[in-house]
Amino acid sequence: MYLGIHRALVFQGGGSLGAYEAGAYKSINEELSGFFRKEGRENEPTFHIVAGTSIGAINSAILVSFVKENKTWEGSGERLVDFWEYVSKQSSVDSMPYFTHYWDSWRKVNKHIASGEAARRYFSTKEFIFKGVPNVFIPKTPLPDTRFFDPSNTWYVYDNKPLKASLERFAKFPISTSFENDEPRLLLVAVDVQEATAVVFDSYEKEDGTRKSEYGKYGRMKSDGSAIASENNEGFEHVIRYNNGITADFVLASCSVPVNYDYTRLNVENHTLDLRKPGHNTQAESNNGPSSNVSNSLRFFWDGGLLANTPLRQTILAHRHYWFKVKKLEDNIPRLKFGIINLHPAKQEYVPSDYDSVVDRKNDIIYHDRTEFDEFVAVLVSDYAMLAKSLIKLAEDNGASKEALEKILKEKTNAVFLATGKHGLYGDLLKGRVDVDFVARLERKNDSHTISNKTFDFSKTTIQQLIQDGYEETKEQMKQILADLKKELSDT
Repeated sequence: MYLGIHRALVFQGGGSLGAYEAGAYKSINEELSGFFRKEGRENEPTFHIVAGTSIGAINSAILVSFVKENKTWEGSGERLVDFWEYVSKQSSVDSMPYFTHYWDSWRKVNKHIASGEAARRYFSTKEFIFKGVPNVFIPKTPLPDTRFFDPSNTWYVYDNKPLKASLERFAKFPISTSFENDEPRLLLVAVDVQEATAVVFDSYEKEDGTRKSEYGKYGRMKSDGSAIASENNEGFEHVIRYNNGITADFVLASCSVPVNYDYTRLNVENHTLDLRKPGHNTQAESNNGPSSNVSNSLRFFWDGGLLANTPLRQTILAHRHYWFKVKKLEDNIPRLKFGIINLHPAKQEYVPSDYDSVVDRKNDIIYHDRTEFDEFVAVLVSDYAMLAKSLIKLAEDNGASKEALEKILKEKTNAVFLATGKHGLYGDLLKGRVDVDFVARLERKNDSHTISNKTFDFSKTTIQQLIQDGYEETKEQMKQILADLKKELSDT
């Protein structure tokens, strides 16, 4: 079990653009596997963590399931490509002979007309939006507006049961993995609709030996109606338990796109937190006697892309929690190398001038990779911790007493830790430091035929092109990444 550097692959959300991730991953896996063989490290896993949101959650689940079941990364890229070929659909426009040539002939008359390829994509997505894609989604009965009696306010929603069936055809659930078995960790992100909180589903065990997701407010658990909970009985307001592993419903929770799909409903354990000060008690409460302060209910979840379309931050925090809380490492936590596949390009050379192009650009800006600041903060925090440790050592070497240093380290921080909502100690800031060693961003580029509904384009022609583009463009970018890896190995 290698503890030096761990590699994490992050899949973005982007609907049918996930086919690009399949091609990109196939190339990454081939290049890294070949590189490790040459370096005599063929037993190393390609990735230690695979994280995703939305369609990235689908891709992540298929990959981790394959590796767990087959105990090898070899063939995992082909498996992902097979999934995308299975869910793609021949559109009516694809079946029309010479459609793009005919359309382009009109473009010669009027240069403002879209290209034939753009028209093929546009009308393919129109067809899928009205009729659905058999192995992905199908239209449900529209829900009329009963509040304002406005026919134009009808809710058109899709059923994603076909996607669940396709997913279960290519991945075996539940998915539970462990570091001890050299299995990759699966991290998926969804959003609790009522809390507006990112919820991370994790295939690894927590410190108590169970698999669960905890979120919401943090505090003392209320045990009964008369006695206040002790401070050592603390926890989160909401808990989702899945001791046998991540199920297909959790994956769907991560990719239930708002408006297009209904909520995904999951069973959640809800705890009543005791907000009273220690020692508080009332006669009225004691007369009521013991009462249950744990209940179960269905809560509603949406696509994780709303809050974390590129879940780098969630991956860093989950990595720290596992090694600091579960494995009890206060120092020397494995460094993280990240690979991020961006489906929504950040930069575009031209300014859109028509409605469809404006919507397309808006969507790319909303969902593009915004993790450079997260990366900067992670590195900055690590640097500050290293600086503090260096200054402590310098102080000790120059005669500062341990008592004086301990006094400083036991002072409370001004900041409140987001995970617990409590003040920590200065000494806590130096524990569980995670180094983000390297972030490689592989970015899909829009071509001149891009359309606003590109995430709905499951046509066979488009899916095959996305897979090919992901494979070829990534292979070119991997040259520099492998050169950097080789240099790093030679320096260590």
